[in-house]
Parts: sequence; C-alpha cells; structure tokens
Amino acid sequence: MKKIIALVSFLIIAASCQESQKVVFIDNAKVYEEYQEKIDLEASITKRQEDFKKRTDSLAVAYQMEAAPLQAKFNNLSQQQQQTNPEIVAFGKKWQMIESQIKTQEQRMQEELENDLKELDTHVEEFIAAHAKKNNYAFVLGKNKSGGLIYGNESSNITETVIKEINASYKGENSSTETSSETE
Repeated sequence: MKKIIALVSFLIIAASCQESQKVVFIDNAKVYEEYQEKIDLEASITKRQEDFKKRTDSLAVAYQMEAAPLQAKFNNLSQQQQQTNPEIVAFGKKWQMIESQIKTQEQRMQEELENDLKELDTHVEEFIAAHAKKNNYAFVLGKNKSGGLIYGNESSNITETVIKEINASYKGENSSTETSSETE
C-alpha cells in the first residue's frame, strides 16, 4: 500500500513539473531472465555444484569402503572398547577433518555465489543508470511482481532495448577477455 501511495505521489509530482521529464520503465524480471551474464553465471554455478557433488559422493564411497573392514574387524568389541581403540579413533579423526574441509568448501561456494549475484545486480543497475543518462531519461521505474509499477504505456517500456544493449555490452566485454587470454 505504501508503495502505491509513494508511486502515485511521485507521478503527481512528476506531472506537475514545469519541465517535461521522460519517465520510462523496464520489466526487471525479464531483463534478468534474458541477460546473458546471468545465464552464464547460472551455468557456471550449476557446473560447480555438480563437480562438488561428484567429489563429495566419491568421498562418501571411499568412507564406506574404508569403514566396512573396520566395522567387521571391531564389531564384537564393546562400545567403550570401540571408543578407545586407536585404529577407530584415528579413522574418526581423519573423517572429521575431511567433513570439516567439505563444510568449509560449501561455505566458500555459498559466499562466492552471493558475491557473484551482488556483482550481477551491480552490473545491471550501473548499466541501466548509464543507459538512462545517455538517453536523458529523468526516471527509470522497475516493473516487478511486488507491484512497484502496475501499468506503463508500452511506448515507455525500454525493456527490450536494455536487454539488447546489456547483452551486446556483455558480449563485447566477454570477447575482449577471450581475445586477450587467447593471445597469452
């Protein structure tokens, strides 16, 4: 409700300005959905998660293969004897260390994901701001599911233009990076 009141107030103020100011909007979700950098980032994240799962799955198999003989060998010991057996204690410490490393890797992957998403948001916001300045737009509103913009005349919709230009910009940056890495 507050957003609607703020939006209506903003539109009234904008309409009452003596100087004509161009107000446009973009469909935020569509820009993100079709932004090639986001698509590439999702593919990279999926690949990293699959690789991590393969590594942890292979560690689980190695653990089971190493645990089975110990279990068979020391199965008839009492609980207290098992807890004090040097072989079992060493095995437990080894796998606790491995579990700790896995958790650290998971945390690092999560932090990388969060940083990548923040960087993506920054790229999009900076691009839209630069696009607005270049085209002398007074305001760029975002259309999204939370209702910040419920309706906008299609002539004020710059979504497709932004998608085309941001992807061209990304491809340009990407190809210059590829070219410089190929020459090394």
